[in-house]
Formats: sequence, structure tokens, C-alpha cells
Amino acid sequence: MAGKVEGKGQAKVLTPAEVEQVLTYAREPYRTAIAIAAYTGCRMGEAIALKAENIQEEFIIFTKTKTGETRAVPIHPKLRAILADAALPRTGYLFPSQGGKRLPHITRQVVDKELRAVCEGLGIEGVGTHSFRRTALTAMKDANTPIKNIAAISGHKSLNELARYLEVSEGDKQRAIAVLPY
Repeated sequence: MAGKVEGKGQAKVLTPAEVEQVLTYAREPYRTAIAIAAYTGCRMGEAIALKAENIQEEFIIFTKTKTGETRAVPIHPKLRAILADAALPRTGYLFPSQGGKRLPHITRQVVDKELRAVCEGLGIEGVGTHSFRRTALTAMKDANTPIKNIAAISGHKSLNELARYLEVSEGDKQRAIAVLPY
């Protein structure tokens, strides 16, 4: 079942194996939208609002962001392969709405519906569309990526705001204590 975990109002941070499972079983075009969020740390709303011209040689250019500021995020090699294999439009929105003129692109809700079905089938609980943003940003943190670099990728203006996305494990706390030099 998808949703928030532990009553904290936070979508679950997935393991690499869980991300792979979701990407294996999600149907198109949802799979590609989920992959964009998983490999860039963007919000799902930013992924589904992308247009063909936003996919550059080395970067994805996010123009419809929560903060209103454009940002360029490098394309991960696995995402590049997924984008190459997907039957994406060459012009206009990458994920056009099937509902006519009212909505120009698919909604976060339809991606979430697909995600819920996939995760229920896989027995993964607590997953929401925001899980992929939290998962990507936490993985960057776990790989010792400087916080300012993560903020530049995620578009967070405040490090406090970014910190809310980053999961802290028991191992993280143990490593923090272990570095004390006295």
C-alpha cells in the first residue's frame, strides 16, 4: 500500500532494489516519469511537466518548478538509456494528457495510481510519488555529496528545507559519533 510512513508525513525512502523493482514493473509512460524523478531528484510535478526541448544532450532543464526558477540537472547514464528506449514525443509535452485540451500533460495523481498498484503487487509499503525525490536526495547524501551540491540539484533554497528530505539512519548517527577525535 502506498502512502506516508510512520505517521511522519514523509514518503518512504526506497532501497536501490526497490527502485529497480518499481522501474521494472511500472507501465509506460509512468515508468519514464518515475525514472526521471528517481535519477534527478525532481518533484513528480516537474517530471510530468517536461517538454521534449527540456531534454538536452547532457542535462534535463526543469523550467516548471515549485520555486519558479529554472535548473539544469545532469542526465544519469541509466536515465539516458531509459529515455532512449521510451517512445517519447519529439515535440510538446513528454507526457501528454489523454484527456483532451483541459490538461496538457498527465497528472501526478495518475502516476500515483500506477505507483500504488505496482507497489501493492510488490509488497512495498509507504511509497508515494515523492519517495523518488527523497530517495535520490538521500542517496546523494549517503554518497557524501556536499549538501550545497544536492541543494543545487533539488532546487532547495534553504538547507533546512533540504534537510527535511534526507533520511538519517542509525548507521549515519553511529558514523557521526565515530568521527569525534577525542
